Amino acid sequence: MPDTRSMNLQIYLEDAYRLIKEEPVILILGGLVVQLAAILTMGILAGPFLGGYLLLIIYCLRENRKPKFNDIFSGLQQFANLLPYFLVLLTIFIGFMLLVLPGLVFATWWLYVLPLMADKKISFSEAMKLSTNKVNETGFLMHLIFLLLITVLPFMLLNFISTMLPFLFVLKILLPPFQAGCLASLYVDQFREIDIETEPEQEIAAPVAETPQAAEAAELEAQEGQETSQAEQSVSDNSASQENNAADSLRDEKPAHGIDAEQHHAEEESNLDSDRNNKDKV
Repeated sequence: MPDTRSMNLQIYLEDAYRLIKEEPVILILGGLVVQLAAILTMGILAGPFLGGYLLLIIYCLRENRKPKFNDIFSGLQQFANLLPYFLVLLTIFIGFMLLVLPGLVFATWWLYVLPLMADKKISFSEAMKLSTNKVNETGFLMHLIFLLLITVLPFMLLNFISTMLPFLFVLKILLPPFQAGCLASLYVDQFREIDIETEPEQEIAAPVAETPQAAEAAELEAQEGQETSQAEQSVSDNSASQENNAADSLRDEKPAHGIDAEQHHAEEESNLDSDRNNKDKV
């Protein structure tokens, strides 16, 4: 079913302006670091650096998290996952060399590839597929207009102004924060339903987190049962040993009684013999 979520360019511009106003140092310096890293590496490391920069802005918009300068380098933690974004830039560049139009089409389709890879930590191919589907469902033309308004037109306008007033060339340092802020705001707005769909999974995962406690309780019960069985076994062993001791004592006493009986019988016989002798004498 096609997605009917509308695009409000005014909100995206306001979000970008508000972020630059609230955190000018981090966003402007971060934009310079990203541009420098991309230029020095010929775009090869654009994915990790630009991904971390976008992730910083996404967290600011979605979670009201206060940014830190070190957050700019958070994309390096996903270096292997974000590195293939260089292929997207290369394909778009080749597309622009082929009469511009293919480059615009690729850039529009893959507008969400980098924020998806950085934020959702999904693979390069999955991000390309998801981005293309979202652009087609929401409206390819609207995304194309958005892309022209935040990338092509500002770049051309600043170049034109800086040729007449060279000191305004410094305004180009505001271009990366502005573009990244608009893109992050658009991404948060268009992919908000993904966050909503993942909430039930977190609720289901909550009882799973309690299983170690249940396992510990079961283990304690098993230990208590084992200790109880050991105690019962020790009691039974003690009673058995007591019975054995009693039996041994009885066995020891029986021979004693038998000897006494024989001695008593012998004494009686001797007494009878003595009585007979006495009678014979009489």
